[in-house]
Amino acid sequence: MSDTGNIPESVRDELISAFDGARDAVRSGDTAAARDCLATASRLLDNDVPPGPVAEQLRHGIDAAERTAADEPVVASEYLRLVRRLLDTSADD
Repeated sequence: MSDTGNIPESVRDELISAFDGARDAVRSGDTAAARDCLATASRLLDNDVPPGPVAEQLRHGIDAAERTAADEPVVASEYLRLVRRLLDTSADD
């Protein structure tokens, strides 16, 4: 399990929303919308998530989803599912 307890709940909710939006867009073939959602998630990560292992995992997921959104949407969707799950597991404290 990851320790995301240091991420404010409002930021966590916004990240989840961005990842869900990106995943829906990737799955429907709307790469531009997916990239917009990922840009939002990236800004949130840079501005509101403290540095550390969780931030690094989120950054990896965002970068991987950006790289694969157009040509490998199934792979991008899976990365997005996993980063969202990373945020969900923190609620189990």
